Amino acid sequence: MKLPIVQYPRIVAENLAHFAPVFETPEQRKHFCEYVTGLIAGDKATIAAINGLFLNNNDQSALNKFMSQAQWPEEELNYRRVLYELTRLHRRPVSTSAGRLILDDTLAHHTKCSMEGLAYLRDHSIGRNVWAHNVVTSYYVNRSDQFPVDFRLYHQFSRKYEKRRLHQVQERLRNGATLANYRQYIATLVSQHYRHQLHQPKTRLGTDLVQQAIAWELPFSVVLFDSWFLRWPLVEAIEAVGKDWIGACPKDRLILHKNCWTQLQSYIQTIPAEAYRPYQLGDRCYWVFSKVLTMKNLNRQRVRVVASYENHVKSDKLPRFYATNRKEWEAKRILTTYLDRWPTETFNEDAKGTWALKIISYVSYELSNAIGISPS
Repeated sequence: MKLPIVQYPRIVAENLAHFAPVFETPEQRKHFCEYVTGLIAGDKATIAAINGLFLNNNDQSALNKFMSQAQWPEEELNYRRVLYELTRLHRRPVSTSAGRLILDDTLAHHTKCSMEGLAYLRDHSIGRNVWAHNVVTSYYVNRSDQFPVDFRLYHQFSRKYEKRRLHQVQERLRNGATLANYRQYIATLVSQHYRHQLHQPKTRLGTDLVQQAIAWELPFSVVLFDSWFLRWPLVEAIEAVGKDWIGACPKDRLILHKNCWTQLQSYIQTIPAEAYRPYQLGDRCYWVFSKVLTMKNLNRQRVRVVASYENHVKSDKLPRFYATNRKEWEAKRILTTYLDRWPTETFNEDAKGTWALKIISYVSYELSNAIGISPS
């Protein structure tokens, strides 16, 4: 049997003054402290479980209303959290060249319900479609310092599906011009318009996160991302603000070889095993080939492409591909820098239980990191 919580952890109480101006009432500040404490100390990241941790607790509906109905500026709360992190970061000299902004997206699984933004999406890690929120995130790393910056919710909009759905409703209306069918037709039109207005490509969401990091004066020089984000609109936006980038590269990207557009996976098969060079990164050895190539989907820009095998060259398998605008960088530096993406993977796993809730989950993650506890 667990003992009930009778007071907030010191780290929550001491830092409340920094976040308190966001909330209008003492009750809101109380719920904020309860929720953050529950995510740090509790076993389950649910409202009922968190509420049940405290001695003489109120009904869980009060905390639930604070999270789902109360009016408080979550964007300002997140901005204050980032300022809190930057203050800590600048307690010693900070190298902008060592800073990385990492873009990623993750699926927060749910059961089918009416939650806003929920969609039936392909989860490639398990090989099937699931009901989930697709969250695009930005994460900051500077040597041993790291923290999540912000996120954007991706709203799916399939033109093919929407056209088919509207056609079905129109057919029903033609077969029977009833009041119910007219209402369904109007409701479908309004719903499609609303979801179309919400929809933005992931590259645009990623661009927004990069521009936000610039506006908040995060010291970084390189943006890192996985293969899905290697598209010209995002690359163009990153270079427009004077930052470099390294991204994983899909195997089917077209590159210019002997005056012909060839898929990267076909081109790499023409490279002999002797062209690969070994690089020791930590306790692992990578065999790497790199070359500056013209890539069609990046507006025919010349980029350095890196092909990498772990341990040894495998002629029966394709290597992992990476690309960067820094054509003069050697392969080892490119791989070493790209490995700085790893913290965002562990953060996404830790935070998945709280993605459906408000931005407070970011706050709890950082406070729990400070005392060495991973949030549930």
